[in-house]
Amino acid sequence: MMVETASPLERNDPLKRTVTAKATGIAAASLAALFALGACGSDDDPAAEEEMTSEDAMTQEATGDEAESPSEDMAVPELLDFTATTIDGEDFEGASTLGDPTVLWFWEHDCPVCQSQGPAVAALVEEYGDEIDVVGVSGAGLYAASGAEDRAGFVDQTGTGDAVHIEDQDYAIRTAFEVVSQSTYVVLDSEGAVLESGSLSEDDLNAAVESAM
Repeated sequence: MMVETASPLERNDPLKRTVTAKATGIAAASLAALFALGACGSDDDPAAEEEMTSEDAMTQEATGDEAESPSEDMAVPELLDFTATTIDGEDFEGASTLGDPTVLWFWEHDCPVCQSQGPAVAALVEEYGDEIDVVGVSGAGLYAASGAEDRAGFVDQTGTGDAVHIEDQDYAIRTAFEVVSQSTYVVLDSEGAVLESGSLSEDDLNAAVESAM
């Protein structure tokens, strides 16, 4: 095999040596750039994967938040279009119960029948508390004016502190739901329609709740 060798003249030519060196340098720089570009665009880049994972997590979290608020997309029926104050002084909106079956319990702090209903309501909250809303509605008092201490005492006495209790001193909510006496339950479905109303026994109350779920 014949191997071409540069002549002494070519080897001693300074111009040709300069051109060859420049070509070699350009080729090396090009290869380095290609390697750097490949590294930046690698599918295995930990930083890129971490960024994508964070974005996916944020998207899933946002989707979950939307799924947890069905009442925001539901039309509010007239019966639930009210605002009230809890016996603890917090704001309450009737529309907040949309999306879940709801039991409204109308009571007076000095009503013996209401007091006897306490264990049934407490058991209802314990059994179905994660699936339904239980809201006590306190009136102005049956035999005596109802004060803040009276209402708090009633809740403690009946053991129904895990339910939400709102004030209805002017009976506006009672009037809207056509409640004519204390110790009345009103059972609503998840869209706010009335399914059952009255002074129900514990068995009838549980049956109404089961039908609403």
